[in-house]
Amino acid sequence: MADYCCAAHAAIPLATGSRRRRLWELGSHSHCPVVGVCVPLERVRVLAKKLLVLQGDEDDYTLHCSLVTAAARRNAVSEALQKDLEQRFALDLRNAAQAKCRESLMTWWRNRAAQGEIAGALWATLTHARCDEWLEMRVLGQVHMLQHQVGAAQRVDIARHRELSTEHQALARDYAEVQQRVTGWSQERAREQQSWEQERMQFRAAQISLQTQLAQAHEQLAHWQAARPDLPERETLRERLAEQLERNQALQREVNRLASRTPAEVVEPAPLVEEELPAEPVKLEHRVVLCVGGRGGSVPQYRQAVEGCGAQFLHHDGGSEHKPAQLEPQLAAADLVICQTGCISHDAYWRVKDHCKRHGKRCVFVETPSRSAFERALAQAATEAA
Repeated sequence: MADYCCAAHAAIPLATGSRRRRLWELGSHSHCPVVGVCVPLERVRVLAKKLLVLQGDEDDYTLHCSLVTAAARRNAVSEALQKDLEQRFALDLRNAAQAKCRESLMTWWRNRAAQGEIAGALWATLTHARCDEWLEMRVLGQVHMLQHQVGAAQRVDIARHRELSTEHQALARDYAEVQQRVTGWSQERAREQQSWEQERMQFRAAQISLQTQLAQAHEQLAHWQAARPDLPERETLRERLAEQLERNQALQREVNRLASRTPAEVVEPAPLVEEELPAEPVKLEHRVVLCVGGRGGSVPQYRQAVEGCGAQFLHHDGGSEHKPAQLEPQLAAADLVICQTGCISHDAYWRVKDHCKRHGKRCVFVETPSRSAFERALAQAATEAA
């Protein structure tokens, strides 16, 4: 099988046997690529410090050259390098051992080089039993060209790195400015939040204080209501008493005025005046007139006067016979109320006054219950309504 694979290169002597070559058995031009490619720089420094006699001021290139020189012959340094390479590339050595001829070894090398795995593949190929001088020169030539390409790529990478570094610095400055603005904004928001929290706490405290005061006021009101259950009625009676006193004072002034009149004034034909009719007919079409109070015998006359104006007549006696509760629906239905205060109960009087005040309804109060006074009030209300 080996003879068939290598027939195309019969002119070149083929390597025989199965023994792999050692580091010091390689060609002199192989040691530099092997040490440079297969041994990392950190490992070079460790081995040089361990195996070589150093003065302390050697650079990486000097250490590399020292190991390359030592690898040319068998000694402690080359044996240590041999052992280190065998251990680190054991898997590559096992894979390369499957190649049984120079062509299959060349194919394996090219595949590994295309994958970018150069170090292990270079050591396994150069030390393989089927690697002859022809294959060694081609492998080293490819490694040499790869080193040129890597150097060019590194130069491009360095230039790109510088560009990226400059861009990174600009971005870092922008980021620092943005971060500073964000920090300032965050601090401002924190201050505003703290201010809002303080205002909220103040409002909450004020609300609690008002609620406490309201609860105390309710408790005090409940206490007074429990102590004086008739307090609302007493307050209502007090207001009514004040109004009644005011009305009594007005009546007393009227009595005093009448008492001061001369005898000639007293004998005036008052009945004739009371029976006078208004000069012009009163018109209250489609209105509802409620008469509260008045003499019972005069109710038909009140009805005749209201219906004569074209209005509908309602009557409540002011509490003598009619119940006060019946007054509310009549007040609600009426458009005009004539209240004859001289002959109604206090309850009816206050109901009429309160209802008309709340609903803005026209109400005429007549002190003297008579037909003429009723007709004058009716005429007055009709005139104002017109």
